[in-house]
This record gives sequence, C-alpha cells and structure tokens, in this order.
Amino acid sequence: MKRNHYRRSLVASTLAAGLLLSACGSTNTSQSGNTGGQSAASTSQSSEIIIGTTNEPTSFERNVGGSSGISETTTRNVYEGLTSINEAGEVVNTLAQDITVSEDGLTYTFTLQPDVTFHDGTPLTSKDAAWSISEAISPESKSARASDLRVISDIATPDDQTLVLTLDHKSASLPFFLASVTVVKDGDKENTRDNGTGPYRLVEWVQGDHLTLEANPNYWGEAPKNDGVTFQFFADETAMNNALTTGAVDLVIQQESPDQLATFENNPEFVVTDGNSIKKWVWTFNNKQAPFDDVRVRQALYKAIDRDALLTAVWGDYGKVIGSMPPVSEPWYDESFAEIHAYDPDAAKKLLSEAGAEGLSIDVKYVAGSTQEIIVQQLKSNLADVGVTLNLVPIDDSTWYEDVYTNKDYQTTLMDHNNPRDVLWYANPDFYWQYDNPQVQELKEKSDEASSAEEQTEAIHEISRIIAEEAPSAWLFMAPQIRIAKAGVTGFSPDKNAEPFYVAEIVKAQ
Repeated sequence: MKRNHYRRSLVASTLAAGLLLSACGSTNTSQSGNTGGQSAASTSQSSEIIIGTTNEPTSFERNVGGSSGISETTTRNVYEGLTSINEAGEVVNTLAQDITVSEDGLTYTFTLQPDVTFHDGTPLTSKDAAWSISEAISPESKSARASDLRVISDIATPDDQTLVLTLDHKSASLPFFLASVTVVKDGDKENTRDNGTGPYRLVEWVQGDHLTLEANPNYWGEAPKNDGVTFQFFADETAMNNALTTGAVDLVIQQESPDQLATFENNPEFVVTDGNSIKKWVWTFNNKQAPFDDVRVRQALYKAIDRDALLTAVWGDYGKVIGSMPPVSEPWYDESFAEIHAYDPDAAKKLLSEAGAEGLSIDVKYVAGSTQEIIVQQLKSNLADVGVTLNLVPIDDSTWYEDVYTNKDYQTTLMDHNNPRDVLWYANPDFYWQYDNPQVQELKEKSDEASSAEEQTEAIHEISRIIAEEAPSAWLFMAPQIRIAKAGVTGFSPDKNAEPFYVAEIVKAQ
C-alpha cells in the first residue's frame, strides 16, 4: 500500500453487515473460499505448496492470546468454528449450517452442518461445540475474546445437530466473537494435533523449522485444490526471501520491510501483491502503573513521537500513520484521529511538566526483531528530545506472552496487532494494557445491543475517538500487506482482513 494510495477496502459495509448477522431471523451463508490471487492457464491440483513465514506459533494451546501464528496457520485450515471470518472480513457460517436468533436477541439456535467428522473419524455433534465454547469462557481461559463470549449464560444441546445459546443481554457481535472458538472433540483437553474438522490434517510441527498439513480426504466441504501445504519458518526476512529466489518456497505471505522488494518487483518470475492490512504497530502503556495512569503523561509521550518519520524509516513510501486502533478497512476508522496527538515536542514537554513527570526513565519490552529495533530506536530518539529516557528490553515471544500478556509485568511494550475489531479490547479492563474507562465499556454494551449497522458503527466510532484522545496506547502505523509468489502460484488473497491464512485454493502452474 503505497502512501497516499492506500486502497480502501470495499468491504467496509459488509463488515458492518457482518456485525449484524445476529439480527432477528435466520442466516444461511456458506463458508466462502478465497477470491483473491491471479488466474493461471494451467495449474497443478496434485502438488504441495511451500509457504514462507517468519510467524511461527508459540504453542498449540487453544483459548490463549498473544500468538497469531496459531491462527494464521491452522484456523480455517485445520480447525474450524461455528462461524469464521473470510478473506473479505465477512462473518460467514462454517460448522453452523444455519443460525436463528430469537426476536429479543437473547437466544441463538445453531443447526450444525450434516455429516461432519473430526480427522480421526468421530462425528461432530452439538456436544463438541458446547464443550469448546465452555472452555473458551471458563475462568481459566486466556482467550482475548473470553470476556466478550461470557455474555453466554446457558448452553443447551437438545439433539446432536442443534446447539442453543442463551445470553445475559443482546450481543450483535456474537457470531463474530464465535469465530475465535475452534470446535474440538468434547473433553479433549490435550493439545493434540489431529482433532480438527478442517480441510487439512496436521501432519507434523518441527519447532523452529516447519509445519506440514495434508489434504483431508474426508472433508465435509469443498475439497482443497492442492495435496498439502508446508509452512516453512524463517528467523528473518532475508533468509525467507533467499528461499523464494532459489525456489525453496512458492510464496511468502508477509514482507516486514521494503528493503528487498526491488529484487522481485520487476522480475517476471515473481508476482508482488499489495493488499489491505489489519496489522497495526502499537506502543502500549500499562495504564494501571504510574506514571501511565496519568492521561497527561500518556498524551505527552504520544505527542513526542514523529510517526511520519518512523513510518518512513520502516516502510519508505508504504503504510499509513494511524491515531487509533481501527484499520482502514473497518467502518469506524477515522483518518482525522491521526491528528489528535500529532507530533509536537513542545506540547509534550508542557504536558510532562504539568504532570510533574519531567526526566522520566521508562522501559519498553519488545520481541526482538529487525522492524522492532528500528521502531524502538526511533522512539528512544524522539523521547530523548523531550527529556524522557527509554530503556530497551528485548525479549523472545514466550517471555512477552508470560511477562506482558499474562502477568502484565511491564511499563510499556511494543507489539503488532493483527486482529479485526480489536478496538473492542479497550472495553476490557483486564486486557494486558489494563485500560479501565466506564464510558468505553458502556459504549461497548451499546454496540452489542445495536439494532442496526449504523447504530453499532456510531458506538464503536465513539470508542475509537475516546481512546484516541486518552491515549492508553500510542498507535504508530499500519503496515502494508505485501505478499510475493512465484509466477503461476495463484488462489491466495492479497488482503489480510483476519488472522487466518486460508490455503485450500492455492495452486501452482505446471
């Protein structure tokens, strides 16, 4: 996404429509495959696709947050939910063939797809879906959507094909939230690798190297167009791109910088796509810790950052500066929010003085990586200009998940967020940034009880505005979604409007 040519998604209205999938009545939307990519005159439907990525799962635990690698590789491919988010960002029925909502919006009745089996041959029943949801909302669940799903007060299974959810109050976004719950066998607490219902079986995961999927011959839906997919993991982008140039991989699904694009852009042996993204780089404050419990300090630190210079340092002409959590593709995005705390070192110094917070020394915990290093060095330089010392604390993924996400043991942290509608997490005071604003929480409830897309969009837009003002985080920029494939590799979406990378339609020319 070249700067000033950022492609507005055409799905903004369908995102809003998806939020209101729960409107009174019945829905019957089948899961759609990918419509992106290019067409090829001759393709192989009996081949393995090798995909390069630097985003490896940290574990296969379900109902946890902080590891997009799990969703990227396995959701919709190996594991499925009652609903899912497709490439266009739409909520679609998946294991649910039909969803009926009571007139008062408090009872959801799900009819399951017929003849679905788990990979071990066990038939899917409503008890499996009920158990999976129960696990997602249990007190032990660390799912980022657990608080949203706890609107569910009762789960009933009147027969093997019917699931009934009763809610404490209306939740227009329930079908969206349920997309985060993968359905596994009733009672399966082990993190086994072959308990999904999806179009692929998980063959093996060699940590630090690769994850291999093979097509499921007994899949209930449309069969995959390839025999299998291997996600090849790389420690850095250079190694990944070298593998692409030598033919060791067929496709890389995300570039982290523009440094090596010239190698591929004018080369007929490769195709470079530049699509919509939901990846936001966010510098987040621990809002319960002093001095970040003072809104003036947070606003000052945000105003101290030259986001335009930062984005240029990381992405050159690509990407987009933002001022709140929603990405461009969501209907509550507002470009003007980026100006609320525009770069202003003098204003930053004044706010720090008013808060009695001159001469601060603060830590930033971040997962070590080339992009992260550029960002934290720029932050360090900008903050020094207003008298603030930023101490860099690089850590690995597992430590970040333990220290920051789970234990909330940090002052500030840098993280890229890749989830749709994650602005709603600011209504959860227990989320890792610990932002507690009753007005935002009330607006979240209002959005849940909305009777129209317009009403819901208005409420979430107001949430976005409030957090933009109060700066519980410093939203830096949106990264572009750049994929590179060998010529003839088709069937993948150029966009990323949800975490999963759906692979069942990818083929390569003979």
